[in-house]
Amino acid sequence: SDAFRQVYRVEADVDCINHHGMTDQEIITGVLKKNGVPLEEINAKMSQCMKVMVRSFKKMVSRSHARVLPGVRNLLKKLKQKNVMMGLVTGNLEPIARGKLRKLRLNQYFEIGGFGSDDASRANLVRMARKRAANLSGYEVTDSQIYLVGDTPQDISAAKEAAVKVIAVATGNYTREELQKFNPDYVFADLVGTDKILKVILRTTFRPDKFSP
Repeated sequence: SDAFRQVYRVEADVDCINHHGMTDQEIITGVLKKNGVPLEEINAKMSQCMKVMVRSFKKMVSRSHARVLPGVRNLLKKLKQKNVMMGLVTGNLEPIARGKLRKLRLNQYFEIGGFGSDDASRANLVRMARKRAANLSGYEVTDSQIYLVGDTPQDISAAKEAAVKVIAVATGNYTREELQKFNPDYVFADLVGTDKILKVILRTTFRPDKFSP
């Protein structure tokens, strides 16, 4: 709201659109278009708007009551122990995403990522994360070695468009049955069953130690 007001002189809130699964740039565009702002003006001021969003986030992050979903921390620990390279693909701007991760003490698990500040397209964020994983490891990562874990239809669509495997989890606003309609490779009710999910991921996922001399 602060960014819309300061940059575009518009009184608006993100909840005026169905923004679940959208990237921050898509949300900005969707909200402003709904409020009559021309697309040319939206694009021209996008960078400025994102900067204001980051400043606003930094002011309020200490008051956030965000929590880690059951099973997540345990799964991340086990994947790290198995030397699985993990990246974060999120529609959030990178400073906001990293700030949230630091608040939850999860930032150390994600070496690379694709962020809403990189591109408006979620599929492109997957591609960027893959490229960064290859650059960091020094190895080309194949499609079958990458799993995207997400809780929205948009996550499933992005994974398919980027030609990587997808594990859907019903930890958000969509039920297991709703997610199943979009044909993910796997679907779980939650992340509590760590061993089941770990078994799926370790079958083919990319681990730099496999390629070490």
